[in-house]
Amino acid sequence: VAMTAPRADLFEDLERFVRSHGDDVRMREMDVETPGEFDGPTITINPVHNREALSYYLAHSFGSIYQWSSNFEHAQNVFDALRDAKKGTRPHFEQALERWRRFEEVSSEHAVWVLAHVGHADAIEPYTVFFSADIEAMTIFHRTGKEPRWPDFFADWKEKVARGEIRIDPFTPKPVGRF
Repeated sequence: VAMTAPRADLFEDLERFVRSHGDDVRMREMDVETPGEFDGPTITINPVHNREALSYYLAHSFGSIYQWSSNFEHAQNVFDALRDAKKGTRPHFEQALERWRRFEEVSSEHAVWVLAHVGHADAIEPYTVFFSADIEAMTIFHRTGKEPRWPDFFADWKEKVARGEIRIDPFTPKPVGRF
């Protein structure tokens, strides 16, 4: 049963949800370019980012963990293919990159379902803008080896979205079950 009334704190509601699924949430300062990391049972979030971004990283990390937990072989294949393609051992880099992008989109589909489930459907649109930009920035990194400077990239992204130069398809909510 979904909670429908918005709560006071998105991050706390997400943290409660993630913990209820058996994952621990920790805070640890890391390099500013590392917003978080996860290993399956633990999501570690870098508190140097603002609370909204931390919430989005937590939701997305949980969506990724769900994918890894529900279909490990597929997830491993996606990341192995991209790594190998970047080394030149697989001929179809763009195909591997597209499979990686789809993995990240599905993580976001799980994340937006969680946002709605914990009573924060209002966060879905800003999450979508944020993570669409994140996926694009990481795509640039995978293609070039150099990640764009996030604050500038994201500010420019939001301006282009506002002007209609970039059209973002909403992530389709994908339920999360027990795993």
